[in-house]
Amino acid sequence: MLEIQGLHKSIGGNEILRGVDLSIEKGDVLAVLGPSGGGKTTLLRCLNYLERADAGTMTFLGRKMDMPALSRREIAEYRRHTAFVFQSFNLFSNKTALQNVTEGLIVARKMAKAEAEERAMAALERVGLADKRDAYPSQLSGGQRQRVAIARAVAGEPDVIFFDEPTSALDPELIGGVLDVIQDLAEDGMTMIVVTHEVHFARNVSGKVLFMEDGRALAFAPTKTFFEEQKLERIQSFFRSLDRKE
Repeated sequence: MLEIQGLHKSIGGNEILRGVDLSIEKGDVLAVLGPSGGGKTTLLRCLNYLERADAGTMTFLGRKMDMPALSRREIAEYRRHTAFVFQSFNLFSNKTALQNVTEGLIVARKMAKAEAEERAMAALERVGLADKRDAYPSQLSGGQRQRVAIARAVAGEPDVIFFDEPTSALDPELIGGVLDVIQDLAEDGMTMIVVTHEVHFARNVSGKVLFMEDGRALAFAPTKTFFEEQKLERIQSFFRSLDRKE
């Protein structure tokens, strides 16, 4: 469904991504792990054209594209098939939960208001927030705001959702509810790429794992193989450091 080859990206003269390859099939959940500063978020931003790659090819839904060369029209068409969930929610503070979900459907997709609201309510119900349709972001917990952001992503009926550390801005007691929603989406067959520090989630929900450091993919493997047959000392030491923090 999505294959990336030779993805490079430099920012301010610093090479952030150094030739990343990955591939996922429809229904896959790919967890992207690794230390901070390894290029995980930049990878995700390039995949959704929030940043433009310097080099690399993308094959998406059978079409091969030169990533730096896509026109604005081609990017807009590609984004109709994708959604992005930010770690900082990115909700409109002056709009209700329902309005935050319908905004993109009405403005970007030119959908009729009634149809947009029907689809938005179904998405809010899916994340357990139908009763908060009229609440503003300031009236919601961090976990609830993130679930509204997920509902906004789901409402567009994308082929793939990109999650950028969706629990990193949350208090520990709120993380579980958001991860439960993502797990439910996985069980429903949603294709997702999730940048995360939640190793337990990656082990139990993802089907593949990409481990990144210094802009490179140190490992890309099925989840069971990655965790149970991991031989790279650098990755083993990364997990030991997480165990010490816990």
